[in-house]
Amino acid sequence: MSNETKRVTIEGLRGADVATLQVLTQDVISLPLNQIHPTTACDLFAIAEVSDQVPEQLAQDLSAFVSRAKRELADMPDGAAIVDFTQALLEADASLVPETFRTMVTTIEAGDEEGTAQIAALASHFEGAEAAPFALGESSSMAAKAAETRTVAKKAPKAKTKTAKKDDTERREWISEFVLSRLVNYETGLKESLLVGAARHKAPWEDMTDREVRSVLRAMGRDGKLKTTVGRWLLNR
Repeated sequence: MSNETKRVTIEGLRGADVATLQVLTQDVISLPLNQIHPTTACDLFAIAEVSDQVPEQLAQDLSAFVSRAKRELADMPDGAAIVDFTQALLEADASLVPETFRTMVTTIEAGDEEGTAQIAALASHFEGAEAAPFALGESSSMAAKAAETRTVAKKAPKAKTKTAKKDDTERREWISEFVLSRLVNYETGLKESLLVGAARHKAPWEDMTDREVRSVLRAMGRDGKLKTTVGRWLLNR
């Protein structure tokens, strides 16, 4: 049975701005290659090709991912495993497969007829289809969109005061739970900007602000749930 449906797929990487890329890639980039959908792996390789246009930390993480992915693909046990992982590439637009990923795939030494035939089919699929360059979106597009949808706040009627407080409590509890779920997997913590961006991206409320998330982070710090060091937040274990 193919593992394709179990692999992580990230939509919207191409054309995203730097801030959005940092949010979307922060979890998937640490996964083993076989747990990532090939088309998403292609996008990560494509971003790595323009690493001079992204923040230094993301560029380093992408470089490490590319090196590890090459080793993991070369170490796949047999042709069946190679076919299972790469089959989606034969069905995808070849122009979205970057040169570095093509080279990695087509230079595999499969070791059996099934794998060798798959590599040949992939090489044929890529031939004649020039790899499309990865283009970053305009920076701060997330902030721009938030600004476009922001309206002047109106004074709430006294009768609705309780509802407003209830909503605020619900939002703060959601932010707190989200932050704890993220940081539990990072011994060295995460940068505040990444936590804030991730929370706003995943929040069920479109009007969540950076200030709102940072307020919860500082409250959690005062309560002893978190601690901060050099601009990073981590669990106070």
